[in-house]
Amino acid sequence: MFAEIRRIYSQSLKPADSLFNLYLARPLAAPIVAVLARTPITPNQVTLFSMVIATAGCALLAAMPGFWGLVLGIVGIELAYIFDCVDGQLARLTGRTSPVGGELDFLMDEFKAYLLVGALALRWYWHDGGGVHALYAGLATLIVIGWALASTRFLRTPEYAQATGTTRQRHGAAAAAARSRSTPLWPLEMLARLISQYPATLPIFAIVDRLDIFLYAYAAVHLLYVGRTALIVLLRLGRFAPPDAGSSP
Repeated sequence: MFAEIRRIYSQSLKPADSLFNLYLARPLAAPIVAVLARTPITPNQVTLFSMVIATAGCALLAAMPGFWGLVLGIVGIELAYIFDCVDGQLARLTGRTSPVGGELDFLMDEFKAYLLVGALALRWYWHDGGGVHALYAGLATLIVIGWALASTRFLRTPEYAQATGTTRQRHGAAAAAARSRSTPLWPLEMLARLISQYPATLPIFAIVDRLDIFLYAYAAVHLLYVGRTALIVLLRLGRFAPPDAGSSP
């Protein structure tokens, strides 16, 4: 059984992935994949199930005060992420990858990001003495994340790629990580991506009981991304029309 889990882990890896995924999340996901591969359960069903777990974890984090609310909430969020790895590994192992599956996975990731920010703001407001400031911070973060996700969807459309003469980008943190290594600022981008990949960093902020700082960092990373994206779009699509070749000077 151990040899089979190792084989499943090796065969279902992505070409590029984060260290957190390689050494923690995907090894924990591999035994689940080994079990599910023998059943008719589909990767899309696993994706939807991970959303259920994430919803429960965020609800506990927001509504349950004290140490156990924090622990159970974080455990639920981490478990949801492990199942988020399971769906892709299961799809690659069983040959059930599909474009709609990738879009569904990205959609659920969007929902999870909104849920997480809402849960952090409500916990800060209800249990950690944040007052109305916590609600304002949560609302501002939700707006920024909405901008970031909308920007990402636009940059990954075939119409944008055709208009700018670029290669169409695909969903996935691994693909984004591979692209970022080709830029001079890749160490800074990798640090930002580490914060945005909240399962890797959220427990650290929870241990020191400073989830408010994580919320600020999460908002700042996405705000920087929005600014960078806006500048790229402005430079590529905001230029003046070229002069008419047939007109006289």
